[in-house]
Amino acid sequence: MNKRIRVILGLVGSFILCLFGVYGLVSENPISSLAYAPIILAVGGFIGFIGGMIELKKINGA
Repeated sequence: MNKRIRVILGLVGSFILCLFGVYGLVSENPISSLAYAPIILAVGGFIGFIGGMIELKKINGA
């Protein structure tokens, strides 16, 4: 498995994590009773997605 495929899989995973966190924030029935869990999921997924995009641009540019 080359590096480009690993970065793309990481992008997909981070995007799903971010969507799951945002869904927990906007749903009427929260995913968990803690308000911090969806926030952490959304922020962590977003940061991972941005980092993956930067890494993918580096790979494609090289």
